[in-house]
Amino acid sequence: MFISILLDAGWYVNAMTPDAQDLTRRLKSKNQAYLERLCVLDWNVLRPSFAQRVLGRLQRMIGIQSRNQHNTNDLDPRFLDPVEFGRRINASIKQCKWPPSFVFNMYMDMYPSDGARWLQFESSNKLPWAGIRFVPTPEYSEIYYAQTALKGMCFLDESVCEQAQRAMPRKVFGYLPDITENALPLTESALVREIKDKARGRKIVFMGGTIGGNKNLACWYQLIHQADAREFYFVQIGEMFEDTLTSEDVLELAKIKRQCPENLYIKLEYLPDEAMFNEVIQTSDIIFAVYRNFKISSNMPGKAAAFSKPILVAEGYLMGERVSQYGIGLTVPEHNVDAMLTAMTTLVQTAGSMGNQFEYYRRDFSLRALGQHLIGFLKKCMSNA
Repeated sequence: MFISILLDAGWYVNAMTPDAQDLTRRLKSKNQAYLERLCVLDWNVLRPSFAQRVLGRLQRMIGIQSRNQHNTNDLDPRFLDPVEFGRRINASIKQCKWPPSFVFNMYMDMYPSDGARWLQFESSNKLPWAGIRFVPTPEYSEIYYAQTALKGMCFLDESVCEQAQRAMPRKVFGYLPDITENALPLTESALVREIKDKARGRKIVFMGGTIGGNKNLACWYQLIHQADAREFYFVQIGEMFEDTLTSEDVLELAKIKRQCPENLYIKLEYLPDEAMFNEVIQTSDIIFAVYRNFKISSNMPGKAAAFSKPILVAEGYLMGERVSQYGIGLTVPEHNVDAMLTAMTTLVQTAGSMGNQFEYYRRDFSLRALGQHLIGFLKKCMSNA
């Protein structure tokens, strides 16, 4: 999406990705895959030099490790390696059709926030750079913020940008709207036909995505038990990670496993085709997103607005603020099932009066709005380089 925005704006883009085939497929659908201004680079370029391979073989033969090897092994495997980030930048420069003047990293949430490896990255990278954090830390204590080459960072929360700017006035911090794809299948899927058949005209309440502890399963299942099965049909779609559930979630899930209510459809699978996921939302009447202790942005309000479906979210967090500000749904306390049931009934009655509110949300969280914010952020970073 970001690459497409830059290409549309006339920029030259060197794109390094771990899945070049998927990127090319996506850009083909937008007639951008073969533009002269695009160069798709090989992510797997980190082959050691001849001298490094010889040294590594000698070390393995005599059973010793270099200091750098030890550091690599000590890196938490859940994170990407900052040193490899630097190596990829340097390797990509040799592949580029044109020399890059700026680097934008889309994976900043996947890097460790401290450690000597960021210092090694700093010593190897000479290009100015920036990135995006989808899940920012409140302290802004990441060691890379002290690096001169880092010109800025963008977030999906305006208040986070303002706080970071006050804390680090010499850096550039930009807000990006959390937008979503709204493509639909060309023909109705078997999944949606099955849901419609089983709903039998009842109002469909949808909860989906990656299902873990923050999805508030305990209240979701309690809501289903309390709701009138003659009026509401509930749909739950997404891969479940039971090891992240709370004890209360596990208890309620066990009840569902013993006897699933007739008015609940469960598909415990990740839908790889986002168009099909969108189709389920389009088919639904209400979106349930009363997440537990969920303080960051989500694209679910964007999905709801894209298909003019009222959404129910938890009060007191960013999602609640946006839903209340735009009037595209209702907010409730995240543990109050009675309030959820009352709000759900209200949304059924008032959904038809939210047309303008959905349009306002779609305007402010559109691809055009994202492009304006992204390009403005990058220009500020480059002028600060």
